[in-house]
Amino acid sequence: MPTSKLSVAVLALLASAGAAGHHSFAAHFQMDRFAEIEGRVTDVDWVNPHVKIFVRDGAGETWEVEAGPLNLLSRMGIERDMIEVGETIRVRGNPGRGEARALWVANILLPDNTELLAAPGATPHWSNDAVGDASAFFVAGELALPEGGERSFFRIWTPLITAMPRPRGTPVLTAEGQRRQARYESGEQAVADCEVPGMPFAMMSPYPIEIVDAGDRILIRGEAYDLERVVYRQPPRSMPDPSPLGLSVGRFAGDELIVETSRIDYHSFGDLGPAQSDQSRVVERFKLSADGLGLDYDVTVTDPVILAEPWSWGGSFIYRDGAELKTWNCGVE
Repeated sequence: MPTSKLSVAVLALLASAGAAGHHSFAAHFQMDRFAEIEGRVTDVDWVNPHVKIFVRDGAGETWEVEAGPLNLLSRMGIERDMIEVGETIRVRGNPGRGEARALWVANILLPDNTELLAAPGATPHWSNDAVGDASAFFVAGELALPEGGERSFFRIWTPLITAMPRPRGTPVLTAEGQRRQARYESGEQAVADCEVPGMPFAMMSPYPIEIVDAGDRILIRGEAYDLERVVYRQPPRSMPDPSPLGLSVGRFAGDELIVETSRIDYHSFGDLGPAQSDQSRVVERFKLSADGLGLDYDVTVTDPVILAEPWSWGGSFIYRDGAELKTWNCGVE
């Protein structure tokens, strides 16, 4: 599928790092409008989860130009040394709301007239050719098992571009859930950019995951935020304290890996919902395809205090030989 035809929701998930709903794009940027600025680069923060470029325009005003994670830009072929402090660039993107001098970047024109497509789905604006291809994020490696390979859960899995893990609709809240949502929206809860997300949002990412056989445990590692979940094959003798990732216990049932998570202590459902209660439960089902190249992902979230009915999630992963998990190193350039 050409990236120019991807849905807005998929693009936003990809560009945001997709974890924990850290940012609501519509709340900060006018996604239905575009604006252009030209100016001198005064600083560059080349970090996860969001690259930021600071540009001083001809009127002496400094603009904050925000992009997706550096891991995404790197996979698209855009590297740090392409943008130099002191040079003059042109930027096109979605303007910030209100009087904020901010842009969510789509296109960058360098002094040598090289155009960078700095967002998934962006198309050339100033030239017929440009640098930056979001499709490379998803198609690295062959869609085939390695020679002599067998069907297995224990591989690196890449989210399918048209079916990234995400909620199916918005949650139906109880009265208490609505009260907590109102408090969350009023700014009571804050989410730090480098905070490792809790369940179930820890799995809502457009970046690869790896499922690892660790004997009496299964590890689920995620590129985003250098995530590492521990899934016990048997419940531990002593219950750990509640935590953002909770206590996960898994079992195999035919072609499915079923993981049940409880004891979640995470302050929100991200932009999509309020704080969970201590009765929140997450059931994940990873189903391996017959050819071993696909992994369907189905999630059911229940919380009698917050949710009036179960909240379902879903997505699909594919296996590509040669795929890798890159280091996230949040906030580190």
